Amino acid sequence: MRPKIALVARWAGGVTGTTTTLLEHAKRLGSRGWDVHVYSEKADAGRFAAAGAEVHIIERFPMGSWLKRRVFAWRVDRELAAESYPVVFGHGDGLRQDILSLHNCVHAASLAVDGKEPSPLSGTARLHSLQLRKRLFKRLIANSRLTKDEVLRRFGVPEALVRVIYPGHDAERFKGADRAALGPAMREKAGVKPGEQLIGLITSGDFAKRGVSQFLKALGMLPSDLKAKVRVMVVGQESRLGPYKRQAAEAGFGERCVFLTPDPAVERFYHALDVYVHPALFEEFGQSVQEAMACGVPVLTSRRVGAAELFGPEAGAEILDAPEPEALAKALTGLLGSPERRCKLSGAGIKACQGNTWDRNFEETYKVIEAVRAT
Repeated sequence: MRPKIALVARWAGGVTGTTTTLLEHAKRLGSRGWDVHVYSEKADAGRFAAAGAEVHIIERFPMGSWLKRRVFAWRVDRELAAESYPVVFGHGDGLRQDILSLHNCVHAASLAVDGKEPSPLSGTARLHSLQLRKRLFKRLIANSRLTKDEVLRRFGVPEALVRVIYPGHDAERFKGADRAALGPAMREKAGVKPGEQLIGLITSGDFAKRGVSQFLKALGMLPSDLKAKVRVMVVGQESRLGPYKRQAAEAGFGERCVFLTPDPAVERFYHALDVYVHPALFEEFGQSVQEAMACGVPVLTSRRVGAAELFGPEAGAEILDAPEPEALAKALTGLLGSPERRCKLSGAGIKACQGNTWDRNFEETYKVIEAVRAT
């Protein structure tokens, strides 16, 4: 009989890192002979079926941040109790799991963005506190050392229970060899003319956390002669674009800064860029940083972004201590003015992430699954 595993996440649809992780794991678990079941309020059933997984939709409770999360956890627990799962693999939304994969540090992010602890009404913060303080897991997978350090420091989770496993990337999709084929059309869409350079920031959303304002402030500090040769592209889902468009205009870019919504074929955006900037105030990992690196795009980021850990100490990467506009502007000025530096960073990025594929991520994750199953 095939062993069964339950993957639990409230949202398992759309263009998100959690959805990608679930799909990549489901596909590989199936190939290892596991019977894979996904429990979610929203999931791309067709994509999971193609990955060999069965989706169980949990009816959504419509009211309150905390209450709807608590009801989801209760309903999932009830369904899991009726089945026999050797392993329950949670992604931050359940209260019954053997493995907890933590993608977000809600408290640290709130302090970084808002300067204060999360609201008592924040369902995510309350649920994470409950999971971590009461140790509602046997093993915890952190997506970076940044996340691990936060969990150990804030919640006192024993270090022996925590394993850092970086998200992987698809090396067939994200590779520098595709730049000539995929880059020109997107550069044209961004209005880039011969002799101009394109700087970009790409995210699924949450512009405040991802430091879009810091990015635009830094652009406003560039020397005027450099500004005239630069265009900007910001990709992400944001319901209130007006303030950011005004900030871009005040920075001296106006129509030379385009705001685009996310696209499943995100690699097209990276290949259009001359420099990728990710000035997040706090980013537990930052998959877009890794994808830009894999595409050979020079990356400018800070130590507040988990993906920066992929760069070894010998890489000489543009890793700032913090994403302050002045430091960003100074580093950008140097990068835009030095083709040699950009070339060096391009090679460093490719080298840093070339072994960090989804196959490697799964092999490391599978060791945790087998260890839990053996207990």
